[in-house]
Amino acid sequence: MKNIEPVLEKIFRLAKGVQCEVMAEKRDSALTRFADNVISQNVASSSLSFSVRLLDSGRSAKLSFNQADDASLKRAVASGLEILKKQKKDPDLPPLPRPKPLAAGRDLYDRETAELSPVFRAERAGELARACRKAGQVACGTVDNGASELVIANSLGLFARWRDSFVTHSVTVTDRDGSGWAEQPSHSVRNIDFKRLNETARAKAAASRRPRDPKPGRYTVVLEPQAAADLITFMNAYGFGGQFYNEGRSFACGKLGKRVLSPLLTIEDDYLGAAPGLPFDFEGQPRSRVALVEKGVLRTIAHDRRTARKAGAVSTGHALPQPSYFGPLAINLSVKPGSDSLGDLIKGTERGILVTQFHYTNLLKENTLEMTGMTRNGTFMIENGRVAYPIKNMRFTQSIVEAFANIEAVGDRAELVSGWGAIACPAMRLSGFNFSSATKF
Repeated sequence: MKNIEPVLEKIFRLAKGVQCEVMAEKRDSALTRFADNVISQNVASSSLSFSVRLLDSGRSAKLSFNQADDASLKRAVASGLEILKKQKKDPDLPPLPRPKPLAAGRDLYDRETAELSPVFRAERAGELARACRKAGQVACGTVDNGASELVIANSLGLFARWRDSFVTHSVTVTDRDGSGWAEQPSHSVRNIDFKRLNETARAKAAASRRPRDPKPGRYTVVLEPQAAADLITFMNAYGFGGQFYNEGRSFACGKLGKRVLSPLLTIEDDYLGAAPGLPFDFEGQPRSRVALVEKGVLRTIAHDRRTARKAGAVSTGHALPQPSYFGPLAINLSVKPGSDSLGDLIKGTERGILVTQFHYTNLLKENTLEMTGMTRNGTFMIENGRVAYPIKNMRFTQSIVEAFANIEAVGDRAELVSGWGAIACPAMRLSGFNFSSATKF
């Protein structure tokens, strides 16, 4: 975002002395979508958006717009000031923060990745499509890439800037009544193993053909990284956020410093770690590395300035764009790997279920983190330490707190997964996981 500073100054002047925060984001993205072994869509977009928050005497107003000419700025901020006059006072509303020193963070911008051509994306889709056609399989999925730049500034002198690039290869392959899936996100295209992802999805689809009918019940499960990460994402969002904790809705309430989960589970949030990202939060405050779970012991809650003040704590720098009705959120999770390969996790299972992926996961009860969801794109019965045969998908209904108290082993390789933020997560083996019903597919 060249010459963004003069735009910010104009907005601050138009705010007429009330506290003013601006979040500006420039995003360039492109996507190639393929289905039925042919490319079905190729799109690209470029946008510049502004979000302005105005604060005065306990009142706040927020407005969004995407035009930066003088007339548009004047019209937008004037509208925001009129809205501000009509707002009710919020006694818990903190004033805007003053600037603090910010770490540089990791360099996550790669020009090659940001500027991948349509030809490159088409070639990657074509490699999978040709192999699937030859084998009688059907491929669908996406290759997307781009870059974003974020600036957060306020009228008290705060200014924070961040730029990164992104790329994701996501594929689903069907083979008659079998299906397989693989996906990998990264900040650099050089980290994406397109061949491995394609072969993984194709192999799972072939192995999933003619699935058998399983019986509902409690099973030992081997969760591949995406499946394990899906559950941990919900645990993080509804368990370790300051707002849920302050309101008594978190399973962690009254349990900090206590071992609640398996001693094999350690989770931290670290923007410099295996799932890197912004070195500051969405109020421009420095992020802190926080140990959420240490060998099963609940250690820390993620706070923004508002929830920290209410809890008598210190902000950990995890604010979402304000106002946030969800509260703060840790968005750079790393789960500590163990010592077992995925093959070892399977070998150690006398009878259980291998899960590639969950979908339609939803929260049922906040305090116990009881959840429900479905298996998808590769579900297999394990017998005597080996993958025995494919099974039809199953629905689970399970307390995630209970599930992660029953970890038997953790995989030795954490994979980067997209979720509510980013998470680096290994595979896991858990005992007594409850599958409440079966399906017809």
